[in-house]
Amino acid sequence: MGSLSLAEKEAFILANEADPQRILNMLLALQYQSEEGYIDEETAKLVAKHLHLTEARVYEILSFYAILKTEPQAKYVLKICNSTPCHYSGGERVAEILETILEVPADQPTPDGLFMYHSIPCIGACDQGPVIKIKDTVFGHLTEAKIEQLIVDLQNNRYQEL
Repeated sequence: MGSLSLAEKEAFILANEADPQRILNMLLALQYQSEEGYIDEETAKLVAKHLHLTEARVYEILSFYAILKTEPQAKYVLKICNSTPCHYSGGERVAEILETILEVPADQPTPDGLFMYHSIPCIGACDQGPVIKIKDTVFGHLTEAKIEQLIVDLQNNRYQEL
């Protein structure tokens, strides 16, 4: 799915009754719909306008919540669980494998803009560790071979829903 048009963004905000109490959910949903995975300046201004907030207040919220991004992200952001159970099931090794395969450290997009990875607290899939989460999809019971195959599959657009 492509990014939302200005009219679609406005319709989405209005469908949420332009309620400032729903700003976090609105920003997350708008970010999720963005092809680049972030809230651009146009969107931030639109949210501020419709919610009767200052742009500064919207940017305060954007900068406070780590899940919200104000710069383009990679097409596939791979999240690695760093909770204690996942640590003991090999979560740290997942990051090492990704760094080797992608040739970039955590939190840095690959030169082609396709991949980026970072650790997050509990994904909620302790029974499947080690895991990688991409959007709402969890890939569990990972081995080095499975991680390599996942990267190849993503490069070949095998998971079109992501």
